[in-house]
Amino acid sequence: MVKSAMALFLVLLATARLVVEPVEALGCNDLAPAVVQCAPYALGNVAQPSAGCCNELQRVKGMASTTADRRQMCSCLKQYAPRFPNVKEAALAALPQRVMIFLHEYAGYPK
Repeated sequence: MVKSAMALFLVLLATARLVVEPVEALGCNDLAPAVVQCAPYALGNVAQPSAGCCNELQRVKGMASTTADRRQMCSCLKQYAPRFPNVKEAALAALPQRVMIFLHEYAGYPK
């Protein structure tokens, strides 16, 4: 379960790192819609993430612009993780590409 939560965190963290300018402080209530919208895909219930999932990840990406925001996002995901014990790690790993958020721009990710 912790491994799945960390995988989800890394996906959302990577989306957040793409932002240059801060918009506002990020809270758990801001992250909840993304978790809910992406859950069917992350749980393996559907083959593709929904448009709502993609939109929510883009929204979170626009909000999580500071280190403090990303730490808050991590804390929130740890709170949400127990609610989703059957997360498919392969689905989470594929999520950035499925929603057209590319991770290779950051050190440590293959191009």
